[in-house]
Amino acid sequence: MALIENNKIKAGEKLPSEFDLQNKYQASRDTIRKALLLLSQNGYIQKSQGKSSIVLDINRFNFPVSGLTSFKEIASDIKGKVETIVHTCECIEPDEEIKKLLMLKSGTKVWYIERVLDILPMPKGRGF
Repeated sequence: MALIENNKIKAGEKLPSEFDLQNKYQASRDTIRKALLLLSQNGYIQKSQGKSSIVLDINRFNFPVSGLTSFKEIASDIKGKVETIVHTCECIEPDEEIKKLLMLKSGTKVWYIERVLDILPMPKGRGF
């Protein structure tokens, strides 16, 4: 992890093969596999079956795509300033598909909101 965090191994670079890592670190195959699995689970590398593992950009943000996580929960882990930019906010009559999905009666209006959550990096040496 330290090699990736300290940019000794850069995002996009391929890691050596499991065999080469075994020899370099004098570790068993099982230990190397467990280490690679941990790196993958923590977002440091992308593993591909039969191919080299690729180092990921750890400075990118990890947004969960499954489960229910609020932006407030995600933002609490982000070291930076979050701005909300509202592009559209209007009360509209929804189309038939939306009415059906939301089980709405005819004539019921809904709020249509388009917004962008912009994450700005925090200047070094500053916190919230």
